[in-house]
Amino acid sequence: MPLEKSEAVILKMFNWSESSRTVLFFTRDHGKLPLVDKGGRSIKSKRGRLQQFARLEMTFYSSQKESSGYVSDCELLEVFPMEAEGELGRLAYGSAACELLYLLLPENEAQSGLYAYFVSYLRKLGKVEKRYLPAVFLAFFLRTISLLGYHPSISYCVGCNKEVSAFGESAGHYRFSPERGGLVCPSCQKPGEYYIPLSAEGLRVLTILQQASLDEAATVPIGFQEASLLVEILANFLKYHSGLVSDLKSVAFLEKLKKSQPD
Repeated sequence: MPLEKSEAVILKMFNWSESSRTVLFFTRDHGKLPLVDKGGRSIKSKRGRLQQFARLEMTFYSSQKESSGYVSDCELLEVFPMEAEGELGRLAYGSAACELLYLLLPENEAQSGLYAYFVSYLRKLGKVEKRYLPAVFLAFFLRTISLLGYHPSISYCVGCNKEVSAFGESAGHYRFSPERGGLVCPSCQKPGEYYIPLSAEGLRVLTILQQASLDEAATVPIGFQEASLLVEILANFLKYHSGLVSDLKSVAFLEKLKKSQPD
């Protein structure tokens, strides 16, 4: 097995013995990479400790014959602290981002641009004011799925390409079809088809955040409950178009969290 190095962030860990586990990393040079962490759970381990919400330099043995290589050593490069006001929300949005990448990223395909964006997101998550956390996560969600090839249509009708400004929705509400991949104008809506209602304000926020940098998103005020609905819309869109076979557990947690948060 050749010995390799790469910068990485942990996405998920699976314990399978009292001392060992499998760890899913998002690496700068290899994309999503599963590695066996032999003896890593033991307090007697002499090598560097793996840490979540941190940037690591991994030394590992890659394998061409087996599904996973294994960790040789790691060095802590940067920790992304989440202890500021709203710690529970910061951890939830950090976990949701990790879960999104874990489910969507292909294995062993370099995604250096997305990796750099993810690191920037984790940095921002620990520093931004609590009230801007939902907008920063939504911007990350939208940019990430776009970079991976998923583009919900929120500017044009998916049926006839009519611009949203020409929909003529008198009530100020729109209809989003997760299955068809975007907004559907009144003329193209079909009886019995599943739609998620989207307010004019929700559409305005989605449109802004679809193009926003993380710094720009950190200035967009949005209520926690409104943000939760927008995340639900995007999660339902992904279930139809990405082949996900399971719900985003972190999104379900955010749904519970919103009930304890004032708007």
